[in-house]
Order: sequence, then C-alpha cells, then structure tokens
Amino acid sequence: MNPSLFVGDLKLGDSARVRDVLGGRGMQQRMRMLGIRRGTDIRVVHGPGKRGAVLQVGGARLALGWGVIQRIEVEFCRGPIPGI
Repeated sequence: MNPSLFVGDLKLGDSARVRDVLGGRGMQQRMRMLGIRRGTDIRVVHGPGKRGAVLQVGGARLALGWGVIQRIEVEFCRGPIPGI
C-alpha cells in the first residue's frame, strides 16, 4: 500500500482520486455536501499553499483551507482525468 498522501502534498495541476476524508461526523457531512467523498476525482487549480487550495471537483471549483486539505487523503493519478 502506498504511504498516505493528502491534498496539501499535491502540486498545482495535479489530479488525484479521494481515498478517504479524515475527521468527525461534521467534517464528513460537510465534505459530502461539497461533493468530496471516496472515489471523487479532483484537480488542484490553485495552490496548495499555507492558506489552502482551490480544487476542481466535477464542474465546480472549491476553495478549502489548509486544515481541511490536510484531512483529504488521496491517491495520485498520472495525467488528466476526463471530466475535471
């Protein structure tokens, strides 16, 4: 199994697939409402930096803070993912 990789570890333009969202019930619910759940494909369109990142999730762009992006565990995807 690959070591844990989080959105904060990605670089601008990287694509990834969500493996897990760490945190309590409120965090899980908030991420589901934003469309971020296990199996979701994402792309970094700004950042990540100490203040957070902007992610492309489906047809939406989401600005998330540093504390949040460090709780989204991902697996790196080589090349672009269709649809994001």
